[in-house]
Amino acid sequence: MENRCDINGVKKASYYLNAEEQRPRSPSAIVIGGGFAGIAAAYALKNASFKVVLLESRDRIGGRVYTDYSFGFPVDMGAAWLHGVCKENPLAPWIGRLGLPIYRTSGDNSVLFDHDLESYALFDADGRQVPQELVQKVGEVFESILEETDKLRHETSEDMSIAQAITLVLERHPDLRQEGVANNVLQWYLCRMEGWFATDANNISVKNWDKEVLLPGGHGLMVRGYRPVINTLAKGLDIRLHHQVTKIVRGKKGVEVTVSSGKAFFADAAIITVPLGVLKAKSIKFEPRLPEWKEEAIDGIGVGTENKIVLHFNKVASLMILRKCLTRLLLNLPLVS
Repeated sequence: MENRCDINGVKKASYYLNAEEQRPRSPSAIVIGGGFAGIAAAYALKNASFKVVLLESRDRIGGRVYTDYSFGFPVDMGAAWLHGVCKENPLAPWIGRLGLPIYRTSGDNSVLFDHDLESYALFDADGRQVPQELVQKVGEVFESILEETDKLRHETSEDMSIAQAITLVLERHPDLRQEGVANNVLQWYLCRMEGWFATDANNISVKNWDKEVLLPGGHGLMVRGYRPVINTLAKGLDIRLHHQVTKIVRGKKGVEVTVSSGKAFFADAAIITVPLGVLKAKSIKFEPRLPEWKEEAIDGIGVGTENKIVLHFNKVASLMILRKCLTRLLLNLPLVS
């Protein structure tokens, strides 16, 4: 009995040893880019038992998410809103789990996109506040103009800019034209539209400008910034900063990723989450080259530029003066002919 048990024990130990030797290794992946997409991808892969390394060219993670604390409180210099304040938003569980407050700036279908009209005060060139009733009335006119551009785009198969479409609408419907301060307010509404797309109205497609699908729940501003969310997702990940990828070679046995220092990384697969601008600049060499349809898509998609300026005032009066100056500037921009 004892000898048989010993023999069984040896056999059992031998079996597990062989099984350990034959056990397949964990799959591996390289994530390129440390923005939200890259961090989230690396987080998901790690939870799926992948061996993951994330390569980021900058000295920080976050990409468009960059929370600055130089004023002594958090200010997001990049992405700052949660678009779609609802449980269906994949960021919502993280924000709720961390107990981060959200300041709701607008509900669904606001003519000002991520703001409600109540959050604005407009001033004319002489520093007098524009009556809120006038601002609201012109907002209704702007919505009517957009409704007419919708009819216009169904009249032709050719695309045009939203600026061209608005000009045609005003020619057909002179009753929608505004004069004086009301026209300046109309220009301001168009300016807000340009701010949403981060480009001039001449570059906004009339056929596609409203095709974006947004989650319900309106828009909310991250009061404490997005850094706590990005840091939580990044916790425990193998992240290599100052690793600028220059070449990606894909073969039958996996991928080889080379960085600017000449160092190479090998894995079964790679996920590329670099900004569109990097792909447009062809800063990364692909072997084999990307499919032609993908290169055409990269070249064809536009990139908007939006600069954010943050000023800190110790007096409310100073802030009101600046507010007047900025709105006076906006109300004198000739955007709508």
